[in-house]
Amino acid sequence: TVSHGNMDAGSFVFELDGVRWSVDPGMTGRYGLIERTGFGLWDFHQEGDRWKLLNKGNFGHSTISANNQLHVVDGKASIVDFKIGERPEATIDMTPTFGGQLKTASRKFIKDSPRSLLIEDDIEISEDTELITWQLIAQADVEIIRGGARLRQDGKSLELEILSHPEFTPSVISLDPPPLYLDTKKDGLKRLEIRFPAWIIEDDKLSIKVRLASN
Repeated sequence: TVSHGNMDAGSFVFELDGVRWSVDPGMTGRYGLIERTGFGLWDFHQEGDRWKLLNKGNFGHSTISANNQLHVVDGKASIVDFKIGERPEATIDMTPTFGGQLKTASRKFIKDSPRSLLIEDDIEISEDTELITWQLIAQADVEIIRGGARLRQDGKSLELEILSHPEFTPSVISLDPPPLYLDTKKDGLKRLEIRFPAWIIEDDKLSIKVRLASN
């Protein structure tokens, strides 16, 4: 609900070897052109037109989503812990982002080596939780491999390792062309998804650990 705000709580970009592997979808196209179509670009209500745009809603960001629903429009995700040193890390409380969709949710980023990033999501589900989706927005070519995926771009490669659930297989959803004709087009844009149905979660708690790394 802040000025020019997006539903991007918990989202991140990750760069290595001069390549941006986890990308932000970028700015909206020319506001005037969008407004002249009658599209409600400045409608900040929960079901407003604004969140249908790929770069405004959570489905266009490298974050987590619950029940295939939008994030809560006035939910504020705050950085609650931050550490520096050889293994820097930051933790975000994402609970307000989900309302009743999840009971609690926190996301931790750990720079566990000079060439990798570890993302840990600790989640407690509620009675309303049906599905949790882990998302990565990328422009790289993607090859699904055992335990994750291999990304290739500009002659470089990066592996996405699903440490917590190596038996899971990511899905790749093309966002080129984007889902809405008013969206800004980015070549090769796609969303990698790891989907966790509620029925597999034991004791109502789910820990997702995904590592992005290159040798």
